[in-house]
Amino acid sequence: MRVTDTPVRSQGDHVPSTVGAVKGDRLETGSDVFATLTWGLRRYVVLVLAMMLALGVLVPLLLSQRADVYQATAQVGPHTKLQLSNADPLPRIAESVFNNGAVEVAVRKQIGQPKGNIIPSKVRLIAAQDNLVLEVQAHASTPEQAILIANTAAETFVIELGDYDASVAPFILTHQATFAKKVPKIAGGYASVALGLVAGLLAGVALVGLVLVIRRPVVEISTARDVTGSPVIGRIRLPRRGPQDSEDRAIGLLCRRLLTTSASTIHVAAPHHAQAEQLAAVMNEVFGRMPPMPRPIPKRPGTNGGVAPMPKVMAPEKADDWICAPDDKAYTLLLAPQGISTRSLRLFAEAHDTGAPTGIVLVTTHRGHAKPKPAVKG
Repeated sequence: MRVTDTPVRSQGDHVPSTVGAVKGDRLETGSDVFATLTWGLRRYVVLVLAMMLALGVLVPLLLSQRADVYQATAQVGPHTKLQLSNADPLPRIAESVFNNGAVEVAVRKQIGQPKGNIIPSKVRLIAAQDNLVLEVQAHASTPEQAILIANTAAETFVIELGDYDASVAPFILTHQATFAKKVPKIAGGYASVALGLVAGLLAGVALVGLVLVIRRPVVEISTARDVTGSPVIGRIRLPRRGPQDSEDRAIGLLCRRLLTTSASTIHVAAPHHAQAEQLAAVMNEVFGRMPPMPRPIPKRPGTNGGVAPMPKVMAPEKADDWICAPDDKAYTLLLAPQGISTRSLRLFAEAHDTGAPTGIVLVTTHRGHAKPKPAVKG
């Protein structure tokens, strides 16, 4: 358990405009975006690893297992001089003719495929600007079928272009498809895996950043102070579950700071009530071992003050437990889990606003080790 060295404010003190926490010889002030991102990457490391696994391993693996695809190309070109003043309109004319439906019907009938997409999944036209050669490119699972589709589509395309001989030029099949080559797969080899891992890492970091922007977790002391409007005592570490051996020195420091107030009752509250009960029990144990020491005590009518007893630490769960006697001064200690959203922390602080002086403690959790059972003698 670790407690940062920030003074505790008594009931008469106002909330300071700036609160820092000393960690060693370093003073933490302000909200650190880099620290928040670092916390988010540790908190959501599984999300980053999942993105790296998906883009770096699964996607390349799925793409590498794709069936082989073969490509064949036939060429169509004008047989005489173009009637057009320039070749700029030719690609648009060719695209319109190629997509008028005749090519698709011919290819569908040739390969016996009554349903499914033909253009551009099976065959497509490549009409480059300032190029009189029109390429008909076909794709299929076998070389023979790719050649057949390319030639069938090109022959039908030439027939359809014949309707524009007078205004454009007569076209012929200048080169039939005679061979087909295997299309390289998009992913494969170590290079694809490396690029996928890098892409997954960047995507994971970006996704974590988006989560942090939406959730706005409370990581820094200044953020907790700004959200609640109460001074922050510092940070402590608590185990997640099970009975634990306490670190008396750290808890003793926290208890001594709370002795600077005149409170006779300290109410500990946390979003997870078990944490509040755990800390309250340990603090009562530490207070019980402390020697009597002078501490501020309010003067009551007919008395001259004196030495106040050690405060009683409670972890109230019911509303009635928060009620104190009129002459009993109370102090509220709110435990804010590190990473809690700003909205949740604000609502939590508002729900426990009793009018008593309040201090905030950021809590980080760790697995810890269960308290060993005492050996049985005899």
